[in-house]
Amino acid sequence: MQEIDVVGDVAKSYIRFMLNTAWWDSFDANVLSIISHPRSWSEVKLLAPDGKRNPQLRAIPNDKGGIYLFLAKPNILPESCLYLMYVGRAHITANENLRERCSKYPAEKKRPKIKRMIEQWGKYLYCRYLPLDDNAIIDVVEDELINKILPPFNDKIPDQKIREAIKAFNI
Repeated sequence: MQEIDVVGDVAKSYIRFMLNTAWWDSFDANVLSIISHPRSWSEVKLLAPDGKRNPQLRAIPNDKGGIYLFLAKPNILPESCLYLMYVGRAHITANENLRERCSKYPAEKKRPKIKRMIEQWGKYLYCRYLPLDDNAIIDVVEDELINKILPPFNDKIPDQKIREAIKAFNI
């Protein structure tokens, strides 16, 4: 049996999640109607077994924008342990689409938090995505998800009051 460095593992694996039920209860009804249909979302494992970009990411549409989530799934209790790590968006433009945005993450080197997320939890990360066509709606959905859930690897909090409160309390 492999020996575990408990102190080291705790230090490098520690993440703080904020679970604010008042924010959940005030979730925008229009956004909820867009995101609440499970059949609208698709999912693919982010990394292949060799630790490189999963070729199945090619199944993500390249003719749409949308919202994507990175979920850590330990698969110990199937569909019972999901950790929302990051929320992102992809506009549909000449240079950007959902597949292109999601496919960049396995090679991320410039953003320390994202790099840590991939290095630490990569083999357990899944990309769940929702294709959308309207860039304005994509922005609204992303902002609402980040503001109400506060995923631990999102640096930019759209709501100024929330951002200031987090900064004031060093959360």
